[in-house]
Amino acid sequence: MERETVFDVPVHYTMAIFGGFIGAYAILARMQVFGSAQTANMIELVCGILGRDPEEVLIRIGALVIFIGAIALSAVLAKNVRWNVKYLAVLFDFAAICVVGFLPAKMDSVKALYPIFFVTAFQWCVFKGANGYVSSTIFSTNNLKQTVLSAAEYLLYKDEEEIRKEKGRKAAFFGGTLLSFHLGVGFGYLIWLQYGLHSVWFGSVPLLAGAALLVIQDVRVKEYEQEQDSVS
Repeated sequence: MERETVFDVPVHYTMAIFGGFIGAYAILARMQVFGSAQTANMIELVCGILGRDPEEVLIRIGALVIFIGAIALSAVLAKNVRWNVKYLAVLFDFAAICVVGFLPAKMDSVKALYPIFFVTAFQWCVFKGANGYVSSTIFSTNNLKQTVLSAAEYLLYKDEEEIRKEKGRKAAFFGGTLLSFHLGVGFGYLIWLQYGLHSVWFGSVPLLAGAALLVIQDVRVKEYEQEQDSVS
């Protein structure tokens, strides 16, 4: 039994809740800047270069470098360490929400989201999916695509039962990820209404749940391995 086969879907969904929460926080608290992706940042970077705005260019380059650095770090760790890097991703997330909650409201929005750029990129690479499906826990476009495509194919393959079952399972998985992400968005919005910039600290709720599930997952794997050793 591999570590990823135990509680992998609940862990994935829990981290998707955090992804939705932190994405909503970034947009609500930092002037509509989405801190979990680079598409908008790179568009603004090009516009800054063409608009000859050196300060804006440097700020955007900083965000891009941080995002790239987190991706590179995840690759290095995946190749060189034997322990579960998912714990480190959760720890990074905890550290980021602690820091971001103390940053002043008047701070440049992109700079204020530098920690979120880092941790969401790292989480994206570490929590890659579950049940053999590649699925992001930090944004939802591809999850929406896969849900709709799989549901449509489920309806189309009426005479091919095995294919239909697989498409149904796939639609359910990606739909569950999509739902989890937007439950996190809803949670983030309601908390933000009450606590503003400091609402980010409530991201600790899904993170604690994710950490607990990871611990349970590892314990179950160790118990299984011990049982197999005793049998052999």
